Amino acid sequence: MTTDFLPSAPVAMSLVACVLLPVFLLSMSHGVLRVTAPGRRFVLAAGLTWAAWLATLPATAPDSVELVTSVLLLATATLAGFTLWTLVAWGFTLSMLLALNRAREPLTVEEWAMEYTRGKPIDAFARDRLGVLFKLGLAETRGDVVVMTLVRGRLFAKGAGVLRNLFGLRT
Repeated sequence: MTTDFLPSAPVAMSLVACVLLPVFLLSMSHGVLRVTAPGRRFVLAAGLTWAAWLATLPATAPDSVELVTSVLLLATATLAGFTLWTLVAWGFTLSMLLALNRAREPLTVEEWAMEYTRGKPIDAFARDRLGVLFKLGLAETRGDVVVMTLVRGRLFAKGAGVLRNLFGLRT
């Protein structure tokens, strides 16, 4: 009995599509195709990747096993790409490290915060993170206080708390 290590046409097309994701991200990062918002850029690149893969399906005529295999390969590449993308585009810890790199010299905590916030006061540091909660509709301001939104914020917090408990993480 021999084993064939060559992928079937649908699986090969899925692997090609996996390579397209970073290619699309790179092409939309510069020049006339530039998409400014990192989130939109990833969604568009992923959408184009999946569309390119879908366009090959009629030509490859996959059976059900090949189709599931192709979907799982591309889904895995999309999730792995998204994980890496979020770390590069929005990673808080990475941004802090890059601020130290820009300074090229040791900094006090206050100097580091000014470098991280690009010259804004230290409260800009927390406001930056709070801005994410506002954009996601998880928190809002009422007068001079910040409150969790009643539906979305509470549901998200409840779900995150359940997941943290489930996985043995501190809440």
